[in-house]
Amino acid sequence: MKHKFTFLLFCCLTLTVASFAQKEKTDQEEKDEKRDAREARIKDKTDYNLFHRQMLALKEYHDERAKIPNLQKANKVTVKVTAVVDTTADMDDDAGGKILTGYIRQDIGDNSSNVYEVTFDRVKKKIATIKRTGEGEEVEKADKTTPKKTEEKKTIKKKNKDDDDDDDTDDAPAKKEKDDDKE
Repeated sequence: MKHKFTFLLFCCLTLTVASFAQKEKTDQEEKDEKRDAREARIKDKTDYNLFHRQMLALKEYHDERAKIPNLQKANKVTVKVTAVVDTTADMDDDAGGKILTGYIRQDIGDNSSNVYEVTFDRVKKKIATIKRTGEGEEVEKADKTTPKKTEEKKTIKKKNKDDDDDDDTDDAPAKKEKDDDKE
């Protein structure tokens, strides 16, 4: 009986030690995964910050900022020009996360439009391309083509003998007929 008790105690201790060893192994793997994920987040954050700073230094960004006073006068609303990094595009990208996409965005009141699309090469750590999207141009053209209020003078014509018969017709054909009669 003494040996049975010792054997039972030995088996229980062996199982307990094995389970603790397995738990330590999984804990170490979890720690490694967390550390790798943290390093990836830090790298992404560094790339995002570098890309954002480079976008703020672009000539195109400063040109759009220079248009703000004129747009505010024309629209009489708050106008903002911002540089935005798209953090979701690198997850869907086929290039394996080597390219970031950002936008120079123009906000006029509640209307928001991307004026430029900027791509950043994460390997070279610099801006690769800058494309004008045309969305900002539509807003600017709409601002330029808004009709200004001008007062039009209305003239009242006196009716002639010919005009009494043609009350429902336009004046333009009647004038054309008169010009043809003169020739």
